[in-house]
Amino acid sequence: MLFNSAIYLLFLPLVAVLYYALPLWWRRVMLVIASYGFYMVWSVPFSSLLVFSTIIDYTAARVIDESKSPVKQRIALLVSLTANLGVLAVFKYADFFTNSSYSLFGVHPWPELNLILPLGISFYTFQTMSYTIDVYRGHLRARKSFMDVALYVSFFPQLVAGPIIRADILIPQIREENEANWQLIRAGIALIIWGLIKKIFFADAMAPIVNEAYNNISATSGWSLLSATYAFAIQIYCDFSGYTDIAIGSALVIGIRLPANFRQPYLSCSIREFWRRWHISLSTWLRDYLYIPLGGSKKGPTRTQINLMLTMLLGGLWHGAGWNWVVWGGLQGLMMIVERAIGLSQSRPKKVMTIIIRWFITFNLVCLSWVFFRAANVGDAWEILTRIGTAADGHSFTIWQPIAALGLLLAVEMLHIRKRFVSILQQSPRLALWMTIFAFMFFLLAFRGAQSPEFIYFQF
Repeated sequence: MLFNSAIYLLFLPLVAVLYYALPLWWRRVMLVIASYGFYMVWSVPFSSLLVFSTIIDYTAARVIDESKSPVKQRIALLVSLTANLGVLAVFKYADFFTNSSYSLFGVHPWPELNLILPLGISFYTFQTMSYTIDVYRGHLRARKSFMDVALYVSFFPQLVAGPIIRADILIPQIREENEANWQLIRAGIALIIWGLIKKIFFADAMAPIVNEAYNNISATSGWSLLSATYAFAIQIYCDFSGYTDIAIGSALVIGIRLPANFRQPYLSCSIREFWRRWHISLSTWLRDYLYIPLGGSKKGPTRTQINLMLTMLLGGLWHGAGWNWVVWGGLQGLMMIVERAIGLSQSRPKKVMTIIIRWFITFNLVCLSWVFFRAANVGDAWEILTRIGTAADGHSFTIWQPIAALGLLLAVEMLHIRKRFVSILQQSPRLALWMTIFAFMFFLLAFRGAQSPEFIYFQF
């Protein structure tokens, strides 16, 4: 089910009404049913993978928590990791690795499977793995209630594109018998409206510009490709952060607080700072479950650089089964290594001119690295960068839209308009009521009979 659809505008109020009308145990039952229904609108068969992950991690966590034997605990953890990563490998990476093997060695280790990628598999796989790992580390106790784990894995607001939530944050909240908090509900509605505005009026408006340029690289001028690259920077941020706003807002409507996933990333003054502000739930997951276990920054500068590069390479591969995403992750790692080496990643500058210069460099490095993220393959990405760098001639289109949208986006970020908008609706019941009615009618008409574009991160 798409957030930007008429059915979701009807689905969420119904879930909220039932949630507050039911006692605690039935609330959880209803949320599990609603979450699976939310996913089944896309695919009934693939919902079985959610059940599989839930059973595996529920069982593994119980064995780890109740067993006195370190060997049994390690085996249970290994079973959980193997099962989860195995499913992810089969559906997402099997064809990538066999095709890469053929390109390098002329051999297919196995035939192409051509499987459909299950919606949100990368997100809920990492989420379920974190639960079992945290139980193994002793950070939390295994839940005895299968319902708790099932709802943790399938909770519909953040099921298909995050944020990636830790069990110790979500499970205690779904066990609380909270009453309707109208301030939270109004804040949630405000975030949903804000997220839909970003998706429809910014992300979707930039999509045709990006598609026109990136689908006709050789015929498009370098300046137009640069403009389209800025347009993609707007598109992916407004698309993904818009989704996250709707997810967080939807959870708030039923009194559940999800952590922030974005904190004005395009105002960063270093790549390290960017990754502390962009897709925060993935960044912290990679830090806590990969970078730190590898040794983090405690084993000398060389080992730190290796750990950083490995983390970002795997972070790139997490996004997609293609060498362009691996290169994109490698670029992020390389830029952070260079920043560390020259001392730019330790603190944010204080002088205004230094802030401006460092922001400008950081923002453009981020935008140019997006070329590898958006391009179909490494060859296309290199051609785009070459044509931009040489200001190649070709078809040109109006570039004022991306520049104007970028200026507006940065102004909104700097002035904290999102925070102010949420605060105003949160504190003004009458305004919130009229805004809700107007937004509901407007979006219902906008989505009626329309083919709403999916969110970009659905493909991951």
